[in-house]
Amino acid sequence: MKIDVSNPTDSCILRLQAVLGSLKPAERRIADYILQNPQDVLSSTLNELASKSGGSYATINRLINRIGYSGFKELKKYLYQDTLVNNSLDFVDVISFSQNTSTKEICENIFHLSSRVLEDSNSIINPESVDLAADKIISAKKLCVVGTGSSGIIARYAYSRFFRIGIPCSYDEDTTLFNMHASLLKKGDVLFAVSSSGRSSNILKCARTARENGAYIISLCDYAISPLAQISDINLFTTSRNAHLFMNIDMPLLIGQIFLLDALYMCCCVKLGKHSSELYVKTKQSADAEKIQ
Repeated sequence: MKIDVSNPTDSCILRLQAVLGSLKPAERRIADYILQNPQDVLSSTLNELASKSGGSYATINRLINRIGYSGFKELKKYLYQDTLVNNSLDFVDVISFSQNTSTKEICENIFHLSSRVLEDSNSIINPESVDLAADKIISAKKLCVVGTGSSGIIARYAYSRFFRIGIPCSYDEDTTLFNMHASLLKKGDVLFAVSSSGRSSNILKCARTARENGAYIISLCDYAISPLAQISDINLFTTSRNAHLFMNIDMPLLIGQIFLLDALYMCCCVKLGKHSSELYVKTKQSADAEKIQ
């Protein structure tokens, strides 16, 4: 599966980071070399890159094709644009803490990483995919939102948004329950599956069941290439996630998912028009009535 290249602002570095976890060892060596030595790659020929990275001409071409470029020349073109945007080429910051790290340093590091997650997520967002997803959601007979673990938090957030504007939807993070829901979905229904890795076995089982029953599948992942993305009709991606680079810190990564969901939610509101605002006001009034005056 190739990455969607309809967005011309898509970064070469972000594309490479997005597929790292799914690459074969030979392809991974080349990708790592490009990420670590972008300036050198820009001044190298394809054969020189093969020699320096320990790869082969054929493997480099497979990697280039996998991230959606027509050839080495196009890869270098977008890699060059990356160097213009950020001369340091430090697209994903590795942060580390120790017992001596001050609270001020922790706050600054988390803020910096969170800001970068939002920037990266915005740079790879595909407006056409978001627009199509919004169309499918507002026309769905039933919307089923699923996720587990930290992805379950995001799934619940999505549910809390959509039901307030009149979308007939359900939410579950219990695997038994959401698989039961998936078994009842049919044509005209939509499954919105949230899985940061795109490899959660329970979410994959749920998506396959829903797909077999004719439901439309929308996925939200941090990886551009994953088993879930391969069986989904629409793939929504946030910042390219790599556990080694991000030090397994989930919190800032959730910010990218919330950003994308808010954009999707507002698209739905715009398409539904006055009706959505009227329903939102009703739910807000209900919630406000429970607050202590």
